[in-house]
Amino acid sequence: MSQSYGRKIREIWHLVFRNVFLLVNLIIFAVVGLLFFFGDFKEGLFLGIIIFVSMIVGTAKDIQAWLALEKLNFLTAARVVRVNQDGTEEQVLPEEIQKEDSIKLALGDQIPCDGLLVSVSGLEVNEALITGESRSFSKTEGEMVLAGSIVTSGGGLMRARTTYEESRIAQMTAGIQNYSANPSPIQRSIKTVVRYAGYVLAVVIAFVIVRGLVVGELPTLVVKNIGALTSMLVPQGLVLATALLFAYGALHSFKRHVLLQEIGATEKLGRIKNLCMDKTGTLTENTLAVESMQVSGGVSREDAEKLVAVYVGKLGDSSETILAIEKFLNRKYNGEAGETLPFSSWRRYGGVVVKDGHFGSVTVLAGAPEAFFPYLADNSEKQWLEELVETRAAAGKRVVCFVRLKGTVLPRELPGAELSVLAVFVLHNNLREGTREAISFFQARGVRIRIISGDNPGTARVVAFSAGVNDTEAIITGAEMEKWNEDDFRQKTRQYTIFARIQPEQKEKIVEALKKGGFTAMVGDGANDALAIKKADLGIAMFDGAPATRRLAAVVLTTNSFSELPSGVKLADNIIENTEIFASIFFNQTFLGFFLFVILSILGYAYPFAPLNITLINYFTIGMPGLLILYWAIHPREKVNPASAKPFLKRVISFPLISSIPQALGIAAVFVWELSRSEGSAPNSLAVLTFMAFGFIFFLFAAGAYSGVVVRKRREQLFWLAVFEFFLLFVGFRIAFLTEFFGVVPPPLTSVIQILLVASAYACVQYLLTRFYGRKRVG
Repeated sequence: MSQSYGRKIREIWHLVFRNVFLLVNLIIFAVVGLLFFFGDFKEGLFLGIIIFVSMIVGTAKDIQAWLALEKLNFLTAARVVRVNQDGTEEQVLPEEIQKEDSIKLALGDQIPCDGLLVSVSGLEVNEALITGESRSFSKTEGEMVLAGSIVTSGGGLMRARTTYEESRIAQMTAGIQNYSANPSPIQRSIKTVVRYAGYVLAVVIAFVIVRGLVVGELPTLVVKNIGALTSMLVPQGLVLATALLFAYGALHSFKRHVLLQEIGATEKLGRIKNLCMDKTGTLTENTLAVESMQVSGGVSREDAEKLVAVYVGKLGDSSETILAIEKFLNRKYNGEAGETLPFSSWRRYGGVVVKDGHFGSVTVLAGAPEAFFPYLADNSEKQWLEELVETRAAAGKRVVCFVRLKGTVLPRELPGAELSVLAVFVLHNNLREGTREAISFFQARGVRIRIISGDNPGTARVVAFSAGVNDTEAIITGAEMEKWNEDDFRQKTRQYTIFARIQPEQKEKIVEALKKGGFTAMVGDGANDALAIKKADLGIAMFDGAPATRRLAAVVLTTNSFSELPSGVKLADNIIENTEIFASIFFNQTFLGFFLFVILSILGYAYPFAPLNITLINYFTIGMPGLLILYWAIHPREKVNPASAKPFLKRVISFPLISSIPQALGIAAVFVWELSRSEGSAPNSLAVLTFMAFGFIFFLFAAGAYSGVVVRKRREQLFWLAVFEFFLLFVGFRIAFLTEFFGVVPPPLTSVIQILLVASAYACVQYLLTRFYGRKRVG
C-alpha cells in the first residue's frame, strides 16, 4: 500500500472519527444502554436508531465533500518531470515518485524528495523552508539536495533517494492539502464553545444524578433527562455543519476560478486586512514588450546586439523579460559561450562568458540597473544610466541593463568588479484587465494594498497609482530596509504601501511584520514569492506560477488573474454570514436548554424532555432551517456585507444569549401552567411545540439580524419554509406511529391557541431585541 493511499485512509478515518466518537454520541449511546438495562426497550431502540442514522448521514456528507475537494486538488495539483530510462519525459505527481527515479529540475520547482544531483546547469537552491537560511546557494554535481528546497536559478537532473512521503516537505504541505487541518478562526471558536459546553454538561449531569437520588426519581427518568440535556447543551453538530458549509463554499469558489487548497481558506478570504502582491504578473500582464534599446557611447549598436544575443541564446532563460528581448532583437548569434550563470532574484543578475575572436574574452551580465550602479567604472556612463532609469521609471517603464567586464570569470558577487554598460532595454507591460476594479473592491472594504516588487521604485509607484492603489507616496526600497533592525521592521513596515527593489528574503520579513497589524494575504507567482506565501496568513498563487509557490499556497487563481479574487471573497463573505446565522441557531438552543433547566430546577421540576423529544425539536429548529441556510450560502445575494473584523464569538454569541432568556421563561410558563391544570393534558408535548415555535421564530429574526436585511426573495423562502414546517407538524401529529415514536401527544385546540398567543408575544419581544442587536451590533 502506497503512503499516498495510506494518507487518504487516515483522512477518511479521521472523518469517521469526528462524526462517530463525539462526546454527545458517547453519552447518548450510554443512555441507550442504560435504557435497555432498566427495561425501557422501546425508547432505547428508537433512540439508538436515530443516533445511528444521524452518524451515517453525517459521515456520508463529510466524506462526499472531502472526495469532491480531493478531485479538484488532483486535477490542479503541481506535477514534477520524471525522466524515464529511454529518455522520454512525463509529468507525475510528487506522490508517484519512487526511489532511484530521475527527476528534472527547473526554475521555480520545489524539490519533491531528497536526491543526488546527476547533472547541473547553474543550479541554485534555497532551503529556507527547511533550515531557515534565507540565502540561495549553488549546487554541484554529486551533491545531495533536500526535499522542500526551491530551485531559484538554473536547473539540473537528480536521482531520488527517498520517496515524497518520507520527506519533510510532505509533512509541511500536509496541512494545506488536508481537509481537516488548519482550522479557520470560526472553526477554532466553535471548538472552544463545544469544549466549554462539555464542562457545563458534566456539572449539569452531576446535578441531575444527585437530584434524582435525593427526590427518588425513577432511574429511567434520570437517564432520559441526561440524554435530553446532552443533546441540548452541546452544539456538537455545529462543528460538522461549519465544515460542510466551508467545503461547499470551496466547491463553488472553484466555479469562480478560485481554487481553495485548504478548507479554512473559505473563511480566510473574507478576513484579509493587508493584501500584499508583486507588480508584475499580478497588477500587470506577464507578457512584456521592448519599447526601445539604448546603447552606451562606448560600444556600437551592432556589437551590443551581438553580445546580448549570445546571452539570450546561450543562457536558456525562458522568462518573459528575456523572451521579449529575443523577439525585439530578432537575431541569433552563434558565438562561442563559456560558463553561464542563470539569473537569480536573490542575486538580481545572470551572466555568460563570451569567447569570440571579434570580442576576445568578455563576460556579459544582465539584471537590474541598481545592482550595477556602484560598480560602473566610468562616472559619465553611470550618470547617463541613472538619468535614463529615472526618466523611464517615472513613466512606469521597466528597465533591464546589460553590462560587460573583461575576463572569463563569472562573478557571483560584484564587489571589486569594474563594469561598463553594454545596452539598456526599456520594456512595458499593460495592467491586467479588471485590475482597477479589483483594487477598488478591496480598498472599499478597508483592505490596505501593499506592493512588494523587485522593480525600480519609480516604476512600481507609477504602475500602482495607475491601478488605483491608495497612498502610493509611502514608498521604501530594499536598500533602505537593509539598515533596519528587528524593532524597525515591527514599528515601521506598516507605514509603507510600496516596497521596491526588494530581495526575496525581505518579502518574508515584510509579511511577518504586517501580520502583527491584521490578517495578511500574499499574492505571488514566482519562486521568489514562495517564502512570503508560506509566511502569510493566507497564501495566494497563480495557477501558471512556479510549482513551489502553487504548492505552498492555500488559494490558487486558476485563470492567473487577480481580478478573479473579489468573486471568491464575496462568496467567502456570504459563507461567513450564513455560518453566523447557523451558529446562532445552535447557540440559541444551547442557551435556551440551559436557562430552561435552571428555571425549572429552581421551581422544583425535572427536565420535561426525553432524548427523542429533542430529536423532533432539532428537525424543525435546526435541520430544515439549516437546509435553507446551505442554499443561501452557495447562492449569494446581489450585495453581501463584508465580513466583520470582530472575533466570531463577540459577533455571534450575544444575540442568542439574550434572546434565549425570554424563550426559556415562555416555555417554563407554558409547562408549569399546563402542569397545574386539572384536565391533566401532556405538559411535555406543549413544551416541545412551544420550543419548536420559539426556535423557528428566532431563526426568522436571526436571518435579518446577521445579514442586515432580508430581501424579498428570502422573505418568500422563509414564508414557504414556515408553511412547510406547519404542514409537517399538522400531519405528523395525526400519525399515531410518529407521535408514539417521538413521545408526544396531539394537543387540544385550546392548548394550540395558548401556544400561538405565547409565540406571538415572544415574536414581539424578539422583534425589539433584533432591532437593538441589528447588524451594527452583531457584525
